[in-house]
Amino acid sequence: MSANLRMYTTVVFGFEHVLQLVPADTWDRPSPCEGWTTRDVAGHAMGVVNNVAARGGVGTVLDPFGDVGAIAGDDPLSTFRGIRDRYLEATDRPGALQTVITSSAGEVTLDRYIGMMIADTLVHTWDVARGAGLDVELEPAAVQHVYADYLSRDEDTMRKPGRFDTAITIDDAADAQTRLIAFTGRDPHWGA
Repeated sequence: MSANLRMYTTVVFGFEHVLQLVPADTWDRPSPCEGWTTRDVAGHAMGVVNNVAARGGVGTVLDPFGDVGAIAGDDPLSTFRGIRDRYLEATDRPGALQTVITSSAGEVTLDRYIGMMIADTLVHTWDVARGAGLDVELEPAAVQHVYADYLSRDEDTMRKPGRFDTAITIDDAADAQTRLIAFTGRDPHWGA
């Protein structure tokens, strides 16, 4: 098993855990992602996990920016469990991670693609939790990994429409999760 697969699988199960905690009456509340409800963010994140599975040969690629609320459906947890199972099936086959796939980043191995999706699913786990009024601790190793990756990138490329807003200024003593969320342009205290 690759380091990317281990970390992403941990993040996928962390996302599922948050879905289990979401109160039924909060799915249609606003989320930290402007213009998206908690259900919409969950649907987008589900679309990303679904597309890892589909690119790995199990299922069909979805538009994770289209009708994202419909991806989540009326029972987001149940919907996600089916997606999770397809993801596990797609990645648990000999040679699956070395398969070259076509993605928005061009041709990459499935393993590299999974590594690129860690950030999306991790940060949107926080978005779903906050939209539902929950305070969660994200997987610390994944938080460190994603934050270090973001800091190594060209910030101008990251701060454009459809990506991240300007980073939120926070106290230097803030914990790693707070620093990561603030770096993405989200108010770490959103909904608190």
